[in-house]
Amino acid sequence: MEAGKSIPAISFQTPTKTLSSLLSLCKSLALIKQLHTQILINGLHQSVIFGSKLSNAYIKLGSLENARQVFEQIPLKNPHSWNTIISGYSNNGHFSEVLRFYKQMLGENYTSDSFNLVYAIKACVGLSLIEHGKAVHSHSVKVGLETNSFVVPVLINMYIELGCLEHAQDLFDRIPEKNSVLWGTMIRGYLKFSKEIEVFELFSHMMKMGFELDPFSALGLVRACGNVCAVKEGNAFHGYCIKHKFLGSNVYLQTAVVNMYLKCGLLDSAHRLFVKIPEKDVVLWTTMVTGFAQNVRAREALDFFRQMLDESITPNVVTFASVLMASSHLGALQQGKSVQGYVIRNGFEMDAVTYTAFVDMYSKCGCIKAARRLFDEMPVRTVISWSAIINGYGIHGLCSEALDLFARMISENYLPNSITFVSVLSACSHSGRIEGQRYFESMSKDYGIVPVEEHYACMVDLLGRSGRINEALSFIEKMPVEPGASVWGALFGACRIHKQVKLAEQVAKKLFVLEPNHPGMYILLSNIYAASEMWDMAKKIRVIMSQKGLQKTVGFSSIEVKKEVHTFSVKDRLAYKNTAIEDLWSSLSERMRALGYVPDISFALCDVDDETKEEMLCGHSEKLAIAFGLLNSGAGMPIRITKNLRVCGDCHTASKFISLITEREIIMRDNKRFHHVKVGVCSCGDYW
Repeated sequence: MEAGKSIPAISFQTPTKTLSSLLSLCKSLALIKQLHTQILINGLHQSVIFGSKLSNAYIKLGSLENARQVFEQIPLKNPHSWNTIISGYSNNGHFSEVLRFYKQMLGENYTSDSFNLVYAIKACVGLSLIEHGKAVHSHSVKVGLETNSFVVPVLINMYIELGCLEHAQDLFDRIPEKNSVLWGTMIRGYLKFSKEIEVFELFSHMMKMGFELDPFSALGLVRACGNVCAVKEGNAFHGYCIKHKFLGSNVYLQTAVVNMYLKCGLLDSAHRLFVKIPEKDVVLWTTMVTGFAQNVRAREALDFFRQMLDESITPNVVTFASVLMASSHLGALQQGKSVQGYVIRNGFEMDAVTYTAFVDMYSKCGCIKAARRLFDEMPVRTVISWSAIINGYGIHGLCSEALDLFARMISENYLPNSITFVSVLSACSHSGRIEGQRYFESMSKDYGIVPVEEHYACMVDLLGRSGRINEALSFIEKMPVEPGASVWGALFGACRIHKQVKLAEQVAKKLFVLEPNHPGMYILLSNIYAASEMWDMAKKIRVIMSQKGLQKTVGFSSIEVKKEVHTFSVKDRLAYKNTAIEDLWSSLSERMRALGYVPDISFALCDVDDETKEEMLCGHSEKLAIAFGLLNSGAGMPIRITKNLRVCGDCHTASKFISLITEREIIMRDNKRFHHVKVGVCSCGDYW
């Protein structure tokens, strides 16, 4: 019945069937109120049947207050009328009212049934009221409904959602006849608490009991495989899902399988499945963007984002965070700015997560001032926001500003967390600020934060980088936990800086045990030998790498010009022979030498003659990227370079001379920090 029309009069002779038809035809609040008026005129408002139906009609139109008034006018309520009002308030998220009605129902001596028990339990979850939930659970036992097939999964889920996994497990164990819903709920529960081993044990027990996987349980198992990179098992579950036709149109399971492959680093497998899925929603697209960004295939992540927009899929805050992560990896400032423009143009609300993602992007693209402006604009900050801006100042070598922000954070009553202290300690390490020791001690003493591997690694890096090798060793010996690869790796890096060959050999032995297949450790030891002209030892390490099938990570530098990212590697050196890049570099080299530049051939870590070493240095990816930037950007524009490895020492020196000659600022980001080179001076103060 359309709005604007009136409804026929209702008399005592009007049958219930006719009333029900009229109620179902009324699609507007105005018509329902007309019907309500006639019910009142005819004295039918006290009928439990009419009252319940009218109350339900108001609920469907979102008029809960009218529904409540109708409900309260029913003198003799029945279970259906109670369930109608309780479910109505529950479905609209009014959980406090749900518990009030439930308590009122019990107070008026009405008996609980599985229907209202479920809504009462859900209300306790919605309000995070574990003690109320336990009371409802006790009442379900009293009325004999604890093991009811509708009630028990909701009870188990309540304990899981409210952090009581042991209670959930106890209840699950007491259920004599388990169904697939219960198995799936417990699998999801263990997954929520990152107990993947227990998930697989539960699956094994489930199989022994004769149960087969259903899509709900398969979803949890696939996610568990992704979390622990269980490739073999993940493949098996994917095959099982295909065989039993679980995937079909189940977008949740499809997305979980794609995400599992991405987390396991099998990006091509993820992509093959992705293209086969006909209906892709924003979650699936975002999963691809995030997965490729996290696996350092940022270009493809940005391509997925563009395809997503071409398909008219509206991104969400998670999408933006992932796109900004990809932009940060590439140092693609213009791409990051484009995302900000998209957010503003399309009226997206900037919450704390989105603001923080932009702060992080600007920091990692070399614009710490822009990052600070956004941080200062934030209406609401979180500890993550503070940690991001502190880290930003740290990687730019601005330790004083980072520590000032930390002090301000404390003064504004924000409690730092473990990540905050990583940012603070890293800032101290990048700038050689030994007072980092005081912050390390304060972490546990003043804030009750137990140091983890990353904090210890920061301290070893701080001591080792500043030349306090013995103190770093003593610090490691006193660690209350066994030092891991990142701690020994920090000391290994200090050995490279200070040419401690013997100690480097000892540390390398530990690292080869902890990370036997990590090529970076072998390369660094080989480079340490090469820097000391121990060519035979350097070659020996390279042979070991070859025998193990380990390959060196190719160093590359990227630069964004006119919103397009260009990448250069040392392999491109010959490709740029007889080009404008080589011509420019030859011209720059002459002018640099006239100013006193001497190529530091110690960074050409090969046993060849000096002339060949100088030629090799000219082909380093940083120099190629800088030359390309000078040729293809406007006069006076900063040159922004991103390097995936540590910046070469000779390239660092050369950049100072180039900045002086060209009157350009050169901003280089390597895998540790930023170097802002201006008028022949670097912001790092040559401490890096």
